[in-house]
Amino acid sequence: MSIESLEHIVRNRMRMILRHTWLVAVIGTLVVISGVWAAFYITTEADHLRVAAGPTNAKFVEALSDQLAQGRHNLHLKLISAAGPQEVADDLKAGKADLAVLPSLADSTKWPVVAILRQNVMALIVPAPASGKKGKKSAKIEKISQLAGRRVGLVTGNEASPELLRTVLDHYGVPAAKVTVSEIDPKNIAEAIKNNQVDVLFVAGAATGSAISSAVKAASRNGDAPSFVDIDQADGIAKRNPAFDSIDIDAGTFGGTPPTPDDSLKSLSFAEYLVARKSLSDSIIAALAKTIYSSRQALAAAMPGEIKIEAPSTDKDADVVVHSGALAYLNDSQQSFFDKYGDDIFYGMLIFPVFGSALAGMATYLRRDTRTRRLRLLQRVLDLVRKAHGAQTLEALEQLQVEADNLVIAIVHQGEREEFDETVRMSFAFALDQLRFAIAGRRTAILDRTGQSDDSGAAAKSPAKPPGQAAAA
Repeated sequence: MSIESLEHIVRNRMRMILRHTWLVAVIGTLVVISGVWAAFYITTEADHLRVAAGPTNAKFVEALSDQLAQGRHNLHLKLISAAGPQEVADDLKAGKADLAVLPSLADSTKWPVVAILRQNVMALIVPAPASGKKGKKSAKIEKISQLAGRRVGLVTGNEASPELLRTVLDHYGVPAAKVTVSEIDPKNIAEAIKNNQVDVLFVAGAATGSAISSAVKAASRNGDAPSFVDIDQADGIAKRNPAFDSIDIDAGTFGGTPPTPDDSLKSLSFAEYLVARKSLSDSIIAALAKTIYSSRQALAAAMPGEIKIEAPSTDKDADVVVHSGALAYLNDSQQSFFDKYGDDIFYGMLIFPVFGSALAGMATYLRRDTRTRRLRLLQRVLDLVRKAHGAQTLEALEQLQVEADNLVIAIVHQGEREEFDETVRMSFAFALDQLRFAIAGRRTAILDRTGQSDDSGAAAKSPAKPPGQAAAA
């Protein structure tokens, strides 16, 4: 099928449809309703979000997913496990995740914040001496500067990292090369202390979380609690690095028997953020933020001591940028479907009558165009009738007959494309009958005239008889 034929078929079908104004109005209404429903469906369709998190935050993602399921929200979370903060940041940067749980130290400021999950603190724990005796080395470690030449055990499975320890050592001017750092599994802390393999333990996490509490418990021996190294220059470090805050840890915060620390402890803290990609829609993040902040107690209960959700500062001069969706929820400016699209629907309702009038006008034009074509066909029939009456030869009538046959074919094709009513059919039938009678009558007249002419000619050509012969005859 050629392009012209296809275009011709489509145009004819459109003419057939548009001839019925009521049908066009119904179809237009259905199209508008379908468009509104499709927009509503798309905006309320279930969204699947990928959340990158390390081992210490995987449980939070599961707890948040459970809260979303209980609230019957159209949000579903999928955990993307990562080894540590750097791997989490890489997944988010590579587009493998939509959300991520990151500490403020891991370039989290590159992505807008949805919520603050907790404040992590650092703890430098000096194990209690064995058998109640004061060890020569451990008893003397009271300041960061004394870590030179010591063995620091970096406890794994929490927010502690070599980079975090190096930040503190560099501030105090302690060369990293003079500090022996080894990673220790939380299960092996007691054995490492017993075998005198470490002088100090380095842990980072929630102040009331299990990471620091477990390390403190393992570092306690024979009823003696471990001691702690103050980061007495925490205020200076925080001023130099906005990712940190100075914090005074109250006595007994780490638990244990006797309670630890036994006095206020100066340390550094840093936030754990839930961040999102900027491309995520505000409505999705607003719904997620609503679940997080309204379920903060349930989330905290799912992870005792690990989660203390806070809202980030919404001030313009805040250190972090809040995602616009979370900001809308926090400022009570969250918009519903009709808030966002109400104006569009309103203007659409105003424009639709204009659109309907345009369709009606087009339908009227096409109907007028169809009527014009029918009148032209009928006029051609009548013209042939007049020509038939005036034809002088049989050859002219034969030509008129050919034109009449072609005209009948055109009328039949027109009837296939358009539905003729009874009046139109009667008009064409009457006109074609007149044409047929005119051709037939004119043919008879020409044949009769031709016959008379032939008889007259024969009489004229016969020789005249003499008078005598005529009288005898």
